[in-house]
Amino acid sequence: MRQPAPFFLVRAAPRDAVREEFLRWVRTVHLRDVRRIPGIAAIRWGVTPGGTMLALYQFEDAETVRSALESPQAAYARGTWERWIPHLEEFQVELFAAVEVSPAELSSN
Repeated sequence: MRQPAPFFLVRAAPRDAVREEFLRWVRTVHLRDVRRIPGIAAIRWGVTPGGTMLALYQFEDAETVRSALESPQAAYARGTWERWIPHLEEFQVELFAAVEVSPAELSSN
């Protein structure tokens, strides 16, 4: 059975003073840069009513995660965040991936 594709969940809460500029940068620059990362299969993003940007970056499969993250394109996309870090009240990146566990592992103490 095929495992669900791993994905990053990115959460960024910009300060009010830069929110519009930050979201414009996300739309016009950052998402374009992420699309160039080899191994990224899909991107979904939006903004909460409180102004926090949420983005989901889905990888093609578990085998492509390491090469995607080590690619020059990913290094570039990470580097462009640096100017925004001082203007964020919250910034969090989480990787979600399926873990295969055998029935024997579940029943052992």
